[in-house]
Amino acid sequence: MRYMTVDRAREEIQRLQRYVDLVESYEADTLEKFIIKKYALTGSLDKTLDLVHVFEFGDHIEKEDLVAVIRQRGKDELHKTVRSWYMQRTRAIRRK
Repeated sequence: MRYMTVDRAREEIQRLQRYVDLVESYEADTLEKFIIKKYALTGSLDKTLDLVHVFEFGDHIEKEDLVAVIRQRGKDELHKTVRSWYMQRTRAIRRK
């Protein structure tokens, strides 16, 4: 971690606040958007899958379906951010 100056800390706070606002205002009006929002909130595929099942979307959804949605090219700012973080998080696993 780099040395944190007060200016850098303020920038980080603003960046994080923009992300929080983006997630909280995100309209999850489709299954794909629901998956993106819930993954952004939980950071977990398993928890997101549980929420998808709780809300009983028509088709049976598997974990691989969630991954496919997240790995698609982002259609909006939140999707692009979530995809980027997911790809960074799974880089080591995908290299095997």
